[in-house]
Amino acid sequence: MVRLLAPGGSLEMACTAIDEGADVVYVGPLGFSRRPYESEMNDADIKAAINYAQANGRELLVVLNTYPSPFEMPRFLAKAQMYAGFGAAGFVVTDVGALGALRRLLPETTLHVSIGSGISNARDTDFYRSLGADTIILPYRWDVAEIAAARTASDIALEVFLFETVQTGKICPGKCIMSSYLRFREWLEVEDQNSFHGSANRGAKECYRVCQAAWQFGPADAVPIDLKLRRDARLMLEQLPRFVAEGVTCFKLSGRERPVPMIRDLVRFYRKVIDSVLADADNLDDYAGELAELRARWVSEKSKRVDTLMDRAASYAA
Repeated sequence: MVRLLAPGGSLEMACTAIDEGADVVYVGPLGFSRRPYESEMNDADIKAAINYAQANGRELLVVLNTYPSPFEMPRFLAKAQMYAGFGAAGFVVTDVGALGALRRLLPETTLHVSIGSGISNARDTDFYRSLGADTIILPYRWDVAEIAAARTASDIALEVFLFETVQTGKICPGKCIMSSYLRFREWLEVEDQNSFHGSANRGAKECYRVCQAAWQFGPADAVPIDLKLRRDARLMLEQLPRFVAEGVTCFKLSGRERPVPMIRDLVRFYRKVIDSVLADADNLDDYAGELAELRARWVSEKSKRVDTLMDRAASYAA
């Protein structure tokens, strides 16, 4: 079974993604999902999104992909247990200790390994499977050969981003904690909790797209080289039939911070494409024109978001 996984940065986005054909929606609770709070949801909205998904025969995953400290682990597990009680189908997790704890606490839940875990080779899939993970998301710089190796190494379900890499950057997507050094925002401003102070690589410290800034490398006595730490990927199309043939069972759209109309149109588009692939279509040329328009919109919205976050970082530095 091949499924389309879509973002829910708000209750409206989650419901829209379901309406447009997403099989699964993922949402992040305030302070626990490595996103600015504007793209996270409070518990009441998460419960409403779960109810909407279930009413439409779909599933919802809760993103708990932060690195909780020992002092935060009881709260982390209590939140997970609460979402499971709401009816969440499972969780997206980064920290290996948290993953093991969730498997013991909720043996029937579904656990996805987040991109933040920093998968680097096919053998990692077997490691995470041994911890109890059901699905692992692979880096979007991997191609068919790496996916085939992962399929051979483990029976864990494979999930990929709907991205293709244009150029490989210098850092691993999802693993960076550089923003943690720029700003610490007290989460008491957002949640009424007496002992919730945020952790590294979580929404409380936001992602300021440090990798998108203009960096210069080279010795002091030479002309520096201009370089980005991370290269942008673009929306995927041509690889889909091959990825399905190699055993990928889940295709993920990112974009909780994007506008709802952007996510609506992407889910609608990829629902059509995936259905065509499952109907044995191996030539997707008919979708190329629509994809080109979506790619242009995606880049434009990404640029706006990067500018906003960089401006925030600059204001904090000032």
